[in-house]
Amino acid sequence: MSDALLDPEEMEAIQAAIRETAPPRRGAGSIEHEPTRLALIADDRIADAARPVLIGLANRAVRVAQKTLKSHLPGAWQLDVITAEIVDGSSAKDELRGGWIAGLCCDQHEMLVAVHGAVIDVAAARRCGAATPVSDPNKAPSPAALRLFQPTGKALLDSWCTSWKEVFSTEMLASSDLGIVARLIESRSVVRVALTFSGAMSGRVAVYARPEVLVQRPQALASFKATAIRIASALGNVPVEVVVELGTLRLRLREMRRLHPGQQFTLQGFFDSRVPVYCEGVLKAWARPIVCRGVLAVQIESVVHGQGIKS
Repeated sequence: MSDALLDPEEMEAIQAAIRETAPPRRGAGSIEHEPTRLALIADDRIADAARPVLIGLANRAVRVAQKTLKSHLPGAWQLDVITAEIVDGSSAKDELRGGWIAGLCCDQHEMLVAVHGAVIDVAAARRCGAATPVSDPNKAPSPAALRLFQPTGKALLDSWCTSWKEVFSTEMLASSDLGIVARLIESRSVVRVALTFSGAMSGRVAVYARPEVLVQRPQALASFKATAIRIASALGNVPVEVVVELGTLRLRLREMRRLHPGQQFTLQGFFDSRVPVYCEGVLKAWARPIVCRGVLAVQIESVVHGQGIKS
């Protein structure tokens, strides 16, 4: 077992750290939900920009892995990229449980690769020269199977290292740093790409990366403390729509169908009644209709306080 990427103590330490911080397992009848996409707010723009970059890396890695894994996995199988999502780092905690995990590192850039499913038992059996086992995809692999999967996992990591070098022209290497898992879980936004094995066996691969690993974080804009005068000055030239409601009328649909030229309707108010003045649908003042130089106008009589305006 000298070719193992992580020695047994390191692997057990990673699995123990995940188990300790993970919530209790749900009952058999509960439904597992995939982490939902985070709202696209300012801090998540970089994560949204990192998604296509990670998908591109995954597609390149799959093409390499289809060749390098042939000697490790028997039968006719295929590895495909399924989707890339933005998830919360803490939600990845449950996803890492019970699988083979390893890290990739390049300077300050880190990625985490997790493998789950029957592919682990298949690769372990192939290495031992045994027949392909019939395993439960929902059952966690044994520690022995995880250790025997190491050469296959290393070949998978090598495909991602090749993909990284093709895109970024730098060397990405396998890492046994346990801090990668902790830093990933603590991140609020993580980009995850999912791959799946199909054909002679089943299994899934998930690769996690913080957005700034894939896309350079934009430089923060200079901020200035805004005073009430500056805010009022900046908003003073913003155009708003003001509506004066001279009257409203409610008709039934059958009455609308019978409308004809010359027909008259009586409004509720009198000609000199006060009318409401609305700004963007919010009542701001009361006014009285007048005629100014032969043009219909309104004269403000009172301002409604507590509606975002001060007199």
